[in-house]
Amino acid sequence: MIRSLFIALVALTLVGCATTPPPPPPLTQADVISMVKAGLTDEDIMRRIDATRTVFRLSSDDVIRLRNEGISDRLVSFMLDTYTRAAMAAQRRQDEQYNSQFYFDYGFGYGHPWHRW
Repeated sequence: MIRSLFIALVALTLVGCATTPPPPPPLTQADVISMVKAGLTDEDIMRRIDATRTVFRLSSDDVIRLRNEGISDRLVSFMLDTYTRAAMAAQRRQDEQYNSQFYFDYGFGYGHPWHRW
């Protein structure tokens, strides 16, 4: 009885682990260039960038190279904005973590300098 229960728990654990797919790998600039040359629309490429949660940190040389490869201004701007959006999301998570702390009277969280009076 115990052995069959143990086998069932192991099987359920393995099945639970197998159902979570790994996140897709982030795209590179070369991937974006290849997609443009393959004829994908800007919207399709933007959706792919969002789906893979790719964050680009483009230098001015990168922007020039992408433009020379035929990447539209709209797509280059979207790629540049990925870093800003990622930074804003990180700040939002940090703010939510701070705001979710236990609050004492007058709305001050533990660790806030005013809570010691």
